[in-house]
Amino acid sequence: MSAETSSSPAPSPVHTARGVGLRANTLGAAGIAFLVISAAGPLGYLGGFSPLMLGIGGVGVPAAFLGAGGVLLLFLAGFTAMTPHVRSQGAFYAYISVGLGRAAGAASAIVALVAYNVALIGALGLISVYVVQDAKLLIGVDIPWPVAAVVVAFVIFAIAATGIGVGARVLAVLLSAELALVAFVAIAVLVRGGAHGLELSSLLPSNVFAPGMGAVLALAFIGFLGIEAIALYRAEARDPDRTIPRAGVVTVVGIAAFYAVVSWVVVQGFGASSLATAVEKYGADLFFVLARTYVGEWASILMQALILTSLLAAQLAFHNGANRYAHSLALDGVLPRLVARTSMRTGAPWMAGLLQTVVTVIAILVAAVLGLDPYLNVALWLTGMAAIFMIVLQIATSAAVVVHFRRARQGLLRRRWAPAVAAILLSLALAVLLAQFDLLTGAASAVNAVLIAVLCSVIVLSAAWACATAIRRPERLAAVGMRPADETEQHLTRKETR
Repeated sequence: MSAETSSSPAPSPVHTARGVGLRANTLGAAGIAFLVISAAGPLGYLGGFSPLMLGIGGVGVPAAFLGAGGVLLLFLAGFTAMTPHVRSQGAFYAYISVGLGRAAGAASAIVALVAYNVALIGALGLISVYVVQDAKLLIGVDIPWPVAAVVVAFVIFAIAATGIGVGARVLAVLLSAELALVAFVAIAVLVRGGAHGLELSSLLPSNVFAPGMGAVLALAFIGFLGIEAIALYRAEARDPDRTIPRAGVVTVVGIAAFYAVVSWVVVQGFGASSLATAVEKYGADLFFVLARTYVGEWASILMQALILTSLLAAQLAFHNGANRYAHSLALDGVLPRLVARTSMRTGAPWMAGLLQTVVTVIAILVAAVLGLDPYLNVALWLTGMAAIFMIVLQIATSAAVVVHFRRARQGLLRRRWAPAVAAILLSLALAVLLAQFDLLTGAASAVNAVLIAVLCSVIVLSAAWACATAIRRPERLAAVGMRPADETEQHLTRKETR
């Protein structure tokens, strides 16, 4: 990593006179990995979903994270093999455009943009819960959750507007802090031998394939939400054809190992035989109780604070991802060119960020007017929808990789078989998630039916719009996912100066 840093040219903004370029040569593999891992919000995800998963699947949960990580490594094998063939910074939709055509790429771009914004709004709902709790605990002030959510949204925008380099450093600090605390608690559990001695029953076939583990495996994929964002930072990466694959492997292996080890430590901390009782008794406080029992009250309090920073880091990472989707779509002519504006000083896509922030704030205000609960309604409903969207896009991307390399008659294992197997396994995970959608949302069957109808509507309407545009105005899709960022910027500049 040090060689990569020392040999890299100094960061420089790649912009036109109108300022639509991102800042080039800014991120190495580690910086991109921090951005993407932060989007998963490891501590926030474990605090929110692990108790549910342990309650459903029991001691076999660690194996589910390893399984999900294995499937996503197969996905990444094809995804990163195709990276040199995709010059656009559009991540999912750029790959789908190259493999399945511009209409499919344009439709997936709209779905991806909706998915990122849905995830952002859902995360804001969850963040606001912790902000309200901490404000009450620390300073004795009751803050309405919509106020907390709106303030966080503008703080995230301000940080992101300072540039991707600053954002990556902020995420690195926050992520390092939460990982350090979790590691400290884990070591304390292991040193004391857990509740009843250390054992590996989590890997026994009877536990790995226990009833409910299918749903647990599907829920495990949510912990990897946003891994495709490695490709969104192409324009800002150093030597992207090498940096992006490295960042992808580091991200998936790191997240899978972290989740698997921590969930196994939780099993040891409470004991395999007592785990179900502990989950039922403590629920969402499971991790706090573990920290208090093995380290002390201070660790439990600090963990509560770091869950908030974990969610803030995830919010910043998703904000950056959503901005770059919108920025790329503007460069490709799908969104208005104004959205592609970037800061002449930092290269940050501030116009896309401002637009995304305004949309988020409006959504939060609507939720407040409707009287929705920030956790039960905003966070759970929207996180579940975002997970479905992302898996659909991963399946489409895997199919695009297979089609592209089959057409090009290149490769078998990494370029065709690996993404084909990934598409099949991801489709199975999607089927389980839809069948167990109530576990994601915690809502009644009627509400779930409406949410699934909305999911299907977004996908169908996006496809219909893309097909209609391809037939009536094909020139509008001419650059979708096909044009390198620097070429797009020159193209936009020529149009603006005419």
